[in-house]
Amino acid sequence: MNRFRVLAAIAPTAAAIVLTVTTSASGLRAQPAAVTPRAAMSDPALSPDGRELAFIAGGDVWTVPVAGGDARLMIAHPATESRPLWSPDGTRIAFTSTRTGNGDIYVLDIASGRLSRRTFDDSKDQLDSWSRDGQWLYFSTSASDISGMNDVWRVPAKGGQPTAVAADRYASEYWGAPSPDGTTLAITARGAVSGQWWRHGHSHL
Repeated sequence: MNRFRVLAAIAPTAAAIVLTVTTSASGLRAQPAAVTPRAAMSDPALSPDGRELAFIAGGDVWTVPVAGGDARLMIAHPATESRPLWSPDGTRIAFTSTRTGNGDIYVLDIASGRLSRRTFDDSKDQLDSWSRDGQWLYFSTSASDISGMNDVWRVPAKGGQPTAVAADRYASEYWGAPSPDGTTLAITARGAVSGQWWRHGHSHL
């Protein structure tokens, strides 16, 4: 009788499952063995002073000293939070949350704990970046295009009306990154945000 083990990693919790499989004349029989799940951590973002990391664990926003130490829970909610980004002055953290649907952008004031919603779309709004002066939040959304294609927008960090920055029809733009002086914006265009990064600047279109 031959025995072997199969180890599989399950995303997003990175919990491991160990199966003991026995080969016999009657066929294969799998028996799960007890393992200890491990929490998955993602979306790390370095603070402007380089002393702290913001990250996602369990769908919530945490921070931890870069030098090591206890992690601090910043945002806890049954919904899923993602993409935490520090403001340039380090006083706020912006992030995307599904608490109001597919995903909207929120801003946390660290000192007061005050949380403010900044976008109100039915489609998912993916946070891209802060402007270097901390006045604007750039994000990608398919709310105003067709077939799930994204456009790049920006919204005042203190709240207000979003405006389109790159919104070509029948083309997808995303991952907006403003220049330090705020006069230009680098974007990724065409293709699919998660499936065609390997095309090295080329698209099938």
